[in-house]
Amino acid sequence: MTRDFPHRIVVLLLLAVIAGFVLTSAARADPLTAELEGGESIFSQNSWYYYGQVGVFSPLNLKTSTGHASDNPSVGTAATSGPTLHLFVQVNDLVYLTSPAPTPHSFDSYQGVNPAVGIRFPIPGGFVEGDAGVAIAEAFQPFSPVTVQTGLFLQGEFYRSLGPGAFDLFADYTGYIAFAYVQGRYLIPVYQGPHFSLFAGPEDIGEFSYNYWAGQGGGVIGLQVPAIKSYLTFDAGLLRSSAGEGAGGYEGFSWYVSF
Repeated sequence: MTRDFPHRIVVLLLLAVIAGFVLTSAARADPLTAELEGGESIFSQNSWYYYGQVGVFSPLNLKTSTGHASDNPSVGTAATSGPTLHLFVQVNDLVYLTSPAPTPHSFDSYQGVNPAVGIRFPIPGGFVEGDAGVAIAEAFQPFSPVTVQTGLFLQGEFYRSLGPGAFDLFADYTGYIAFAYVQGRYLIPVYQGPHFSLFAGPEDIGEFSYNYWAGQGGGVIGLQVPAIKSYLTFDAGLLRSSAGEGAGGYEGFSWYVSF
């Protein structure tokens, strides 16, 4: 097995996105909303995560548009106004330390791709979404040959306006390593102008696998720039994890574009 898996990921990504565009546009005349996203999260305790995502949203026309699903999202997501099909493909590179004492052989590394499909439903002041797909990765583990692993991929999100801001709860599950990720954020508008809007608030994150765990708490800043159809987030804070002793730190960044 060679390490050319990322090249195959790119091919799968392009094929899946093209198929999504063709299938959804052929099935209905409604305009599609495309999305591009990329980001990273780096821990001081010898762990890091990089990801990218390409997808499309397509209205299902199950009922009349509600007009309140997510017309002005402040969490970095495409605006929708009715039940919407979501087709997407994620690529990722996850590396984490499996013991507190780093050695050249104590890291687990997974380079993966997650094709998935889901439905976003409107609720007053927000939306709920559930997605399911397949997680495939090339695994690099200590003292083991390189293997390709597969498993179930699940993802969900709940977003709703609450008080002066909005609450966003996001979670996903990667089956081949039984890895669960849960993130909660509450964002409040700090500045809203003609060229950009600024949001800020707290966040809590939990990550759990069969040989790794991490808990994070900190703050997040969101920057919405309509001119380039973008939403950028910057987060940082403290963490505790099974990969280190005592407290550490983390930082993250993401860039979401919808058009």
